[in-house]
Amino acid sequence: MSSRELLKIFCIVFSLIIIAQVTIVDTANALTRFFNCTTRVANSDSTFSIGDAEACYDRVFKGALDNDRYGNPLDKP
Repeated sequence: MSSRELLKIFCIVFSLIIIAQVTIVDTANALTRFFNCTTRVANSDSTFSIGDAEACYDRVFKGALDNDRYGNPLDKP
């Protein structure tokens, strides 16, 4: 194996690692924003309902309630 081929393989592997890391960090930030939202709502008036949790979920994960469990848009009448 030449050094040029080794460098190509290294670049591909390094690129995949960077992409995987960005994907993991973005998901962690979304969960943090969701928990911050639920905490803020619960602390604002000392009550918390399933509707509040769904509103936070839809706010953080944009349009989540407009999709089915597979991410496909729901048909609206």
